Amino acid sequence: MIRTLKRKFIAAAMVAVTVLLVLLLGALNAVNAWTSAQEAKRLLENLVLLEAQGRPELPQGQTPPELPENQPPAMPGEQEPGPGGPQDSPRLGFMLGALTENDRMAAVYFTLRVQDGAVLAADVGRISNLSQAEAAALAAPVLAEGREAGRIDSFRYASALGPAGERVYVFLENSSRRMAVLRVAALSALAGLGGWLLMLALVTLLAKRAIAPIAENMERQRRFVTDAGHELKTPLAIIQANTEAMELIAGENKWSRNILVQTQRLTELTANLLTLARAQELPAPGSLVPVDLKALAEKSAAMFRIPMEQRGLRLESVLEPASVRGDESQLAGLLSILLDNAVKYAAPDSALRLALRTGEKSCVLRLENDCPELPDCPPERLFDRFYRDDAARTQEDGAGGFGIGLSAAQVIVQRHRGRIEAEYPGPRQIAFTVTLPRAG
Repeated sequence: MIRTLKRKFIAAAMVAVTVLLVLLLGALNAVNAWTSAQEAKRLLENLVLLEAQGRPELPQGQTPPELPENQPPAMPGEQEPGPGGPQDSPRLGFMLGALTENDRMAAVYFTLRVQDGAVLAADVGRISNLSQAEAAALAAPVLAEGREAGRIDSFRYASALGPAGERVYVFLENSSRRMAVLRVAALSALAGLGGWLLMLALVTLLAKRAIAPIAENMERQRRFVTDAGHELKTPLAIIQANTEAMELIAGENKWSRNILVQTQRLTELTANLLTLARAQELPAPGSLVPVDLKALAEKSAAMFRIPMEQRGLRLESVLEPASVRGDESQLAGLLSILLDNAVKYAAPDSALRLALRTGEKSCVLRLENDCPELPDCPPERLFDRFYRDDAARTQEDGAGGFGIGLSAAQVIVQRHRGRIEAEYPGPRQIAFTVTLPRAG
């Protein structure tokens, strides 16, 4: 139980860490990709404007014109006062060249001047791995469709009208930016993986300390149940012995019979509590040995022969040789709980069907019986502690049980790294299936 709780704690903590890292790194990479795309878009827009209007060249030795005080420089596309407009303004041309000069020198692109669908000129001076013919061939689909902006291969492109009415296309090579984005994504993924592994190590180291109070409380409860069970056994045995002695002297009556019935029920409850407490204990290192499950099942079934005959039940068994690794006493307790449950709740004069088959990696034990009425609950609720359906609670003969046995059976199976399942295969049938790993 403690190991299961520790594993669940580690799993929950790592799920939280994983979600946090995925959200954080995902947001970081999304912002990085968006920023890179926006920078490429702005650079492309500036390059298109610059190439369409032409970069003005200042005579040697001439300085740029002075700007009036407190007047911000004109941005690309702004209209300068004056009849000449932006093309005729030396200040706008200079500021446009100054604004994009650094980016323009670092950018890898080529330009095409197109009029009426024909390429007038191609400038590949800013890209070294393309010729003019290759550039025109790459841009042919764009020109054929008449698109003014978009993407093609590893290029982003945009266009604007030039001074002579031609359309100027700028194709900006974008693979380097894409590789930069992917590089950041790869580095962040490696950093995230390293952080995740580090957190896993820390959580594993701290898990034992984190669940220590819960583990201590569970151990105290188990010890209390064990000690209380042992303390109850002696007075219950004395009450039963004295009641039987009274019946020998004064004869049996309804009061003495009720005392014996309730004493037997308390004795059974005490035994079930002790079984549940022992099932929660870790198996001793030397107790996990190969166990002949077929022989153990035959032995356990023989112990219930008399109770089955008293209720008119018959046992139909098909047992294959099977060996599992576990604690023989706990496995015997598991079989005893299942058979006792079947005998109690089986319909009179019906059959108990016990089957054991061996698979490639596991052994499957199945016990099925007919019952007068199915429990009014889902099958998985049968393993809840102290759970009983209404029909069992109203039985007056004490055969209803306390809802502890199947819970103890589930703990035993989990201790042996197996699983137990309940199902209703028929209208008035109930079956329990236990799957345990094979020995060796």
